[in-house]
Amino acid sequence: MKTYKEYLKEAGNVHLAYYLEAADILDIKYKVLVHRLLAKFDYKDKVWFIINTATPLTNSPSSTIAKRKHLTNLVLTEADLPVPKQVPIDSPIDAIKFFDAYKEIVIKPAQQLGGIGITILPSTEQDVIKAYRLAKEKNRSKSGTEVLGEEFVHGDNYRLLVVGEKVVGAVRRKAAEIIGNGKNTVKELIDISNIDRKENILKPITADNEVELRLREHNMTLDSIPKLGERIKLRYSCNLSAGGTTQECMAEVGDYYKDLAIRTTKAIGMEFGGIDIITPNISKKSKCAINEINYNPGLRLHYKVHEGKVVKVAVPIMEYIRDKYLNS
Repeated sequence: MKTYKEYLKEAGNVHLAYYLEAADILDIKYKVLVHRLLAKFDYKDKVWFIINTATPLTNSPSSTIAKRKHLTNLVLTEADLPVPKQVPIDSPIDAIKFFDAYKEIVIKPAQQLGGIGITILPSTEQDVIKAYRLAKEKNRSKSGTEVLGEEFVHGDNYRLLVVGEKVVGAVRRKAAEIIGNGKNTVKELIDISNIDRKENILKPITADNEVELRLREHNMTLDSIPKLGERIKLRYSCNLSAGGTTQECMAEVGDYYKDLAIRTTKAIGMEFGGIDIITPNISKKSKCAINEINYNPGLRLHYKVHEGKVVKVAVPIMEYIRDKYLNS
């Protein structure tokens, strides 16, 4: 078997490389047609393609619903699944009114990837206005709702990966943090952490609006020097692309949450997706919310775990695609 670095060099794309490795494990033939983008897979005269993260399991209506967060919230509410209270925000005044009503809120673009443009728990009206403008700037939707206000839900953030009727992977997602050594500033500790992230082919921690808000809660700035052993959470958002880490936790996931993830996937007409759930306890039923549906989920969360066992989730995904084509 090749190493992951060899697959990465061959694919030119961190996501596609996992599918190439899975194909070799399952004796599925493949050919990279466009470096960094497109691969063809062939098994017993059945052919399919994967483009970046997009598999044949993605359909257009479901992907549109998942991309547009207000549509996701609407459809899941209709299916009686737990979601946070969410409203469209059309102006800074609307944002302030929502903040006054709920106090603990999230302001996000109606359409975006990787946590870009999201502000979690703004603490002043000035923060809210800044968050609204950021979300509007980063929104990728071309029409309709641009910015959403959402009730903040307390708990840990989990990604459950669903294929058909099974949850094949689960990780606890942890926000970016640094640990003080009594010598380096916050900014220097971020730079040190980013060296390790670069070696692991992960995007760096950036000192943006959310980091500034979190540091303010600690009465710190980028020039502050944390004490030895002091843990400083830099974000609420736990996206891997925003400096987060993941912890494999499949053995902890209770049946209620597995069933919830599968029902969520079916509710928008998908066979495959990454379901983000916020809950204080992933082992047994408690107050929770479905935060997001990822219709073409990246697999790095499961392969680049900071703690726990790597689960090669591309294998059951490819098995499902293979068997679907063989039975069609």
